[in-house]
This record gives sequence, C-alpha cells and structure tokens, in this order.
Amino acid sequence: MLHYLYLDYGGLPQYRRELRYSLISLQAALGAEPGARIVIYTDAPTVYARWPVEVVDISGRIQAWSGDGLYHHRIKPAVVLDALKRFDAPVCFVDSDSIIRPGFHAEVSAKMAPQDVWSVTKCAVVMNGFELMNPFPPLKGFRTTLPHAGYYHYDVTQSWMFNSGLIGASPVHIPIMEDTLAYIDALIGRAKKFPTLEQLALSEVLRISQTAVAEVKDTFLHYWQGRRRIYMANEIEKSLSADWNDLTPPKEWAEMNYWKIRAYNYYRGVSHFLSGFHR
Repeated sequence: MLHYLYLDYGGLPQYRRELRYSLISLQAALGAEPGARIVIYTDAPTVYARWPVEVVDISGRIQAWSGDGLYHHRIKPAVVLDALKRFDAPVCFVDSDSIIRPGFHAEVSAKMAPQDVWSVTKCAVVMNGFELMNPFPPLKGFRTTLPHAGYYHYDVTQSWMFNSGLIGASPVHIPIMEDTLAYIDALIGRAKKFPTLEQLALSEVLRISQTAVAEVKDTFLHYWQGRRRIYMANEIEKSLSADWNDLTPPKEWAEMNYWKIRAYNYYRGVSHFLSGFHR
C-alpha cells in the first residue's frame, strides 16, 4: 500500500490552507482507491483529529530533524526515512503547495513499481521534475564521505538537481535517504547559502548510486514560485469552506493560467498601491 505523506509544522495558517487544498485534490484523485493511505506528519496533531487520515506527532522531533534548527527543510527527507521504516511500504511525500490531478496515483504507482533490468530488479525514486545541472557552483571542491555510497565530491560537470516537491521512495531506498541526511549534515553550517540543499542532497545521492529518477509533472501541479503562490492563496480562500474539517472539493479547481496569475498579481499590486492613499 502506498502511503502519501504531508508535513505541517510551525503553525502558519497559509501553509495549512495549502495542505488542505492539496489533500482535498489528492482525495478526489484517489476516489475509492483501496491501495493508498494519507498520513500527516505534524507538531499539532489535534488540528487534524477529525480528518480521515493517519497522524504522526513529530512535536518532539522538530529540533533534531531540523539539525537543531539550522535547516528546517531537512525535516522533509527525515519524514520520508521515518515513514519507510514505520510503514515498511512505499511512500510518496507531497509538498503542500500543490494540486493533484486525475491519474496521479496511477502514474506514481507505475513509476515506483519494481522493474527488471538485465535480470536485476530496481525501483526508481519519484521526484517532481528536473531543474538544472551544476546548481551550486560555489560547492566546487566540496567532498564528504556518505554512510552507504562512500566517497563523494561535487562535480561541476555532472552534479544535478531535481525538484523535491514529490519524493516517492520504497523501503529499498532507506540507504538513499540516510545518505541524503548525511549529505545535508555535511553542509548544514552553510545551509543559508544553499536554500534547496535537501533537493541537491537527494538528487546527488541518487546520481552517484545510479538510482533512476522518475519525473511526475503532468498530474502534479507544484506552484511553489512567488506569484503563483500569491494567486493560489486567493483561490484557496474563495473556493473552500470556512469549516476547517469540511473536505468537500471546490466546484472548480484553480487553473494555473499564466494570464490569470499575471492579471491577479497586477490587480493586487494596484489595489495595494491605491490603498495607501486612503489611510
């Protein structure tokens, strides 16, 4: 059974609203799918007490999983590792700033399924999409030793990075996630210079371990960029019930249309500017 994972910590209302919208879209996409469960890792378990999900209380782990607060995105791979060990089953971490489209579960399940390659069974790790080569040139010369993969050095010609809005992994990938955390820890003192360090770490561990990466983009809409996120905050506010525990899908899902986003942000900017004259 595939376990979909969400993460909520810190109590920011905007992020919780995004999580709710994403989870509703995931439920709608899953339908009566018997082969999937939804799990929320959170430091506020009572917030989700009435939702039809499994809740894992991480209030006592935030400090350790964030590297004593030095890099909070470290919590994401820590959650994936914990879930792989806890459920002993495939898991798929889903960023809250996302919309799930029909066909998502079938695509993720198919891409995570074991494949026979030259008489060897291998499983790909699912991620959102490729971003770029040589993502952090200042890391030229960085070297470390990882628990499982061993010696590693950053290669300006080979190093790459995928977006970790999705992380689909199987129990066989536990060493991958342990190496990912070790990679982050080797650079955690410089984490402020590398805001997407968790993406780089996982991508690089996958590269050097020759583990296949399967991208999922068409059925997963990830709106992490600034203007899209501002637009979505408005869409979520106007389309969902004020009742926090009402998980009824909206009549229409938000469209990530370029011109709609641009028009809304222009209107918002003008309105904010004009409001200054009425104070």
